[in-house]
Amino acid sequence: MSSKKYELGIAFSGGGAKGAAHCGAIQALNEFGIKPDVVSGTSAGSMVAAFYSAGFKPKEMIDMFLKMNFFKDIVTPSKPTGGLFDSTPLLEIIEEKMPYTNIEDLPIPTYIVASDMDHGKPKVFSKGKIAPRLVASCSIPIVFNPMVINGVHYIDGGVFQNLPIPAIRNMCKKVMAFSVRRMEPEAYKDNLLYTATRAYSMMFMSNIMADSKLADIYIELNTDGCSVYDISNIPELFRRGYSDACAALEAAGYERKFPAEEIEFPPMEELRPLKTHDWFIKKRLKRLEEELA
Repeated sequence: MSSKKYELGIAFSGGGAKGAAHCGAIQALNEFGIKPDVVSGTSAGSMVAAFYSAGFKPKEMIDMFLKMNFFKDIVTPSKPTGGLFDSTPLLEIIEEKMPYTNIEDLPIPTYIVASDMDHGKPKVFSKGKIAPRLVASCSIPIVFNPMVINGVHYIDGGVFQNLPIPAIRNMCKKVMAFSVRRMEPEAYKDNLLYTATRAYSMMFMSNIMADSKLADIYIELNTDGCSVYDISNIPELFRRGYSDACAALEAAGYERKFPAEEIEFPPMEELRPLKTHDWFIKKRLKRLEEELA
């Protein structure tokens, strides 16, 4: 008899707005009749994992993200100390939208990965209030203030474990992992903003490359050309995630159980103003660079 607790676990990587591709992948999983016994997530992947576990359909998650007002619902600009933004609004909207209070109440066992700044190690949450732990997992260094839980400061789980396979590997007979991050070639820019963001991306990719080897099925979703901060690309990312996941599942020997569902999104003209979110973050980071010069 196997000592593994679960048949199938699914891990969702971090990647900011690129996490919308995970929703497309979940749409593919649904159509192939695949349902995990346990899920794990880091950063944007933790949001997807938790709301997926709570019973949200992929389109419902996308609609929720698109309806969020960046400056009202997600962040509040703050004086640069631990980060450029206070994520209290995000905490409040998660509490409003999430129908469960504690992680252990979720229908599918869920593991949320954050990084413990005080002790310099990864932290895997499987119990406790959902909202603050999701915010902790999503607190990108410099961009967001660290999240304090029980006196400990937490930042983005991607610092140690951007592809959270280790969080569930020992419990599962099979682990399927979805990643929305990969390094795209870029021309070097001689400024603080570029150096910091590129270095973080390299750090995240480094642990993804190592941990991806632990998966039985590793699926990389194409998010090339999309920013981690620009949510105007969400519909396109959903479509890419769906297409890539369908192809990978077929290649792995899975067969479709249900016909493809027609998914529609608002016209791009209505989404263009969302690009100001990406612009505003870059502006704030540029101002910090000038202050430090």
